[in-house]
Amino acid sequence: MKTIRHHFYAAVALSLAVATTSCSKDPVPDNGNEGPLIEGNSTYVLGVGVTDAENNSTNYIVHTSNLLSGKISLINNGILQEGYREYITVGNNFYSIGGLGVNNVDAYYINDQSRLVAKTGLVFENGASDYLSVDNGQALLGVQVATDANYDGNAEFFFVDVASNSIEDKVTVPTKDIYEADDNGHGWNHSGIAIRGNQAFQTIFPISKAWATPDVSRNYVAVYSYPDFEFQKLITDTRTGPAGAPLLRSGIFATESGDLYTISHDGYGFEQTQDMKDPAILKIKAGTDEFDEDYYFKTTGIANGGRIIRAVYVGNNKLFAQIHDKAETTQWDQTGLRYAIVDVVEKKITAVASTPIYDGAEDMFVEGNKVYIPAKVGNTLNVYEVDVTTATAKKGVEIEATYIKGLGKLTK
Repeated sequence: MKTIRHHFYAAVALSLAVATTSCSKDPVPDNGNEGPLIEGNSTYVLGVGVTDAENNSTNYIVHTSNLLSGKISLINNGILQEGYREYITVGNNFYSIGGLGVNNVDAYYINDQSRLVAKTGLVFENGASDYLSVDNGQALLGVQVATDANYDGNAEFFFVDVASNSIEDKVTVPTKDIYEADDNGHGWNHSGIAIRGNQAFQTIFPISKAWATPDVSRNYVAVYSYPDFEFQKLITDTRTGPAGAPLLRSGIFATESGDLYTISHDGYGFEQTQDMKDPAILKIKAGTDEFDEDYYFKTTGIANGGRIIRAVYVGNNKLFAQIHDKAETTQWDQTGLRYAIVDVVEKKITAVASTPIYDGAEDMFVEGNKVYIPAKVGNTLNVYEVDVTTATAKKGVEIEATYIKGLGKLTK
């Protein structure tokens, strides 16, 4: 059984490594009836992993018809994954994206024999920094920042056509056209992207190869045309520090009205040896590509407030957030997290009833007004269902694993 060393800093290194993106011209078909049989019309799929005493991890995909009860064991169960994995659902496909030296990408789906199988042959060299479902689930947008030791390189934006399981288009923009340090002492990395009409907005942050964050004095957003990703400008605002954080893909969100919101927490991912700005949300109004000087939402010092470490947009101007309320933190602190609902228009944070207090901000899956999210309390790992309307959490299925990196749902 192949194992990997599962360590956050190595995962972060992917997004600063020299990389290119490619694909096989002849995707390998699935293996017919060799995958697990799916009963019923749909199934939830989970990317899970087990880490041993020496910090080596092995990853699997498992499935279940019920996320609210029971227990999932990995004994004689699950589809073994090669190496480190991240996951995203695009259309009716659950993408298993390799990293840490593994560059294959497998798209799991339910075939006409009701088997959970994978389309293979797609390759992202050294992975990517972010992934979005675009074009109503017909395409996957990948984002990658690839630089060398001198911080020379490119921001890459590529589109995967879901139907053909191939990369249809890729655009590269020199990173130093977007941001360049005066002394070339550091580069930058990606923390989030949002699409609005014919523009794309990317939150970025300065960072060195030694993981130093030398400038936490302002919020940076790169603006591009979309879908051709011609760089238009870099906008900044000194009311907050950088938005988002490494690998958590929670820097910026678009609402139905076209307003954009950046989320700055000045916690996880950022050195705490400098003067930090207050955690806060800023706005880019619909129809504009500049920060709104009249909008400022400080997320600490208010009822149910705290640092928003990771979030997902759930509609109607609301974010589901993983948050902690520590006044002091450290660069890689993801402990003591709880659930909250953030209304960016009302500037209000609502506590979620029955939230666990847990460590590790993992990815979330939104289905209607429900959010499904893993949380590990002590040695027990569960999926929780959060009703956004009632702001109530319910403990669901227990997973006999160390972590859950992604969740999704597939239908026949």
